[in-house]
Amino acid sequence: MGKMGIRTKMYMVLAGCSAALLLTAGAALLLVHGAADSPDEPKTVDSAPMVVESGYDKDQNTIDTTQYSTTILELTADAGQTYVDETLFLGDSNTARMYRLFDYCTANNAIGSVGMTARSLSTFACAGFQGYSGYQTMAQAVALMQPKRVVLTFGTNDLGSSASTEKFIADYQAGIESIVQAYPSVDIIVNAIPPLGQSHSNQALTQAQVDEFNKALVEMCQQKDWKFLNSAETLKDEATGYAKAGYVESSDGIHLTRAAMDALFSYVRTHSYMTEDDRPPLTAVPARGEDKDAVVYTAPVVATPEPTAAPEEEPEEEPAESEEPAEATPTPMPTYTYTDTVVPPTCTQQGYTHHECSEDSSKSFDDTYTDALGHDFQNGACTRCNEPDPNYVAPAPEPTPTEPPAEPTAPPPAESTGEPSAPASESDPVVTE
Repeated sequence: MGKMGIRTKMYMVLAGCSAALLLTAGAALLLVHGAADSPDEPKTVDSAPMVVESGYDKDQNTIDTTQYSTTILELTADAGQTYVDETLFLGDSNTARMYRLFDYCTANNAIGSVGMTARSLSTFACAGFQGYSGYQTMAQAVALMQPKRVVLTFGTNDLGSSASTEKFIADYQAGIESIVQAYPSVDIIVNAIPPLGQSHSNQALTQAQVDEFNKALVEMCQQKDWKFLNSAETLKDEATGYAKAGYVESSDGIHLTRAAMDALFSYVRTHSYMTEDDRPPLTAVPARGEDKDAVVYTAPVVATPEPTAAPEEEPEEEPAESEEPAEATPTPMPTYTYTDTVVPPTCTQQGYTHHECSEDSSKSFDDTYTDALGHDFQNGACTRCNEPDPNYVAPAPEPTPTEPPAEPTAPPPAESTGEPSAPASESDPVVTE
């Protein structure tokens, strides 16, 4: 009776915590996405003005599928929902939407962090698990969850005028390699960066760079013997090269809608990749907790798993399936501490947050980019940086008006005092009485 009471109390506490987490997640979701017009199509709050991209050549970075026929996943029979359930989806806000906003997967097979970049894949601790005191990196999460395969969707937050394709690939590859090291049995599938709408809310993003990054991702996958999911071909409009109508939110032109998710998951199931299951004997997977978004963190610290100790009770026979956290934990990854410096944007350079790693400078990275301010030219110069306005034409000086010569004026008459006035000169006649 006593033990049953304790268990009941524990379940009640867990239920209360779960409700609190749901309320917190809902509030955070409203902050990020705004009030929902409907459960399926939330309205994104974004103060950035919409820009219309121009000058894009959709044929410039076309992927030659014949050249990468062994790397790009080809059309298969529909693998069904079981295939999706056995797959762990890792990524940024579009992955977060898969299970936070929509119902294509759950927290049991998806980890999405809003604002996360490929360059922070190996270092940013964002995955929550019950029974662990800190967040886990995605590599640690894969080792805990032990999936057959992972589908990674990163790159949108790595785009920008100052971002190089070579640096993006190097960072992404290092992040994926950290996952392979943590759980060598997992199959790696790299998903294409989703296309943008021609009208979108961030002028630093271009569809041309999306295509360039995707083409480089295929090459990376071929070199590393990973698979590439070319889902962009089902999300892009063939005529324009941008996202199909209705596939990105009209409020930002970046985030995928439910219609796009329908197409994406149909593509996932019909471009499946199934290999022989060579995973070691599986251990109990700890229950998932709330995930952490990259846009709100201050210092990403890779935490070491610390399972919560079981209550001190009299030993008692338990069912074969234990509900306690797994006894086996992955090999702890090094703990890194970061010092954050916010670099404000200038007229010509993006702003960003620099995270300097105290233990290993190679782990330092930048993220949370903000657009350059642009010049504010007034009266021939920028009011912020004093840059001369190249298009400024100084107004011609106005001519000084010339005044006509003054006309001579007669002297004012003398005031009358009652006394005879003095003669004007000696030649004037003298009048006597």
